[in-house]
Amino acid sequence: MHLYMITRGIKNEVDQFITELQGKYLPFKWRDANKGDKQVVDAYTQIAVRPIQLWELVFPEGSKDIVLATIFKKDKGLPQHKWHQKFVWALRKMLGMGVEPIPEYKTNEVMPIRCEGIERIGIGVKKDYWITKDGKHVAEWEEGAFEGL
Repeated sequence: MHLYMITRGIKNEVDQFITELQGKYLPFKWRDANKGDKQVVDAYTQIAVRPIQLWELVFPEGSKDIVLATIFKKDKGLPQHKWHQKFVWALRKMLGMGVEPIPEYKTNEVMPIRCEGIERIGIGVKKDYWITKDGKHVAEWEEGAFEGL
């Protein structure tokens, strides 16, 4: 059986919950085909904890190329299966106004990061607002404004 759920909480508490959960073993019926035995025996298996996680990464817009290239490489953040694109579209819509598909990016520069065995699916990007000298939020940069991460 597969259970899908979402966690939300203090990261180290969530980490502890997952660590304890993946350390649990449950009984099940097993036939060891390698032994040629046709008899079903009682065995134990570890709970397989496979995270499906939604992350928000916040970084300066000027670093878009290096961040997207580091995370997605040349895959453009596309899911492994084409039909998953419908779920990606739905998630993007649920995240709200201003979330757009992953834009084009240069792949000539990346930061070293381990990502072996991890499917990385891009949902979308949302541009930051800018904060003027007067503290007002505006959509576009103007003289003296800084990016509101």
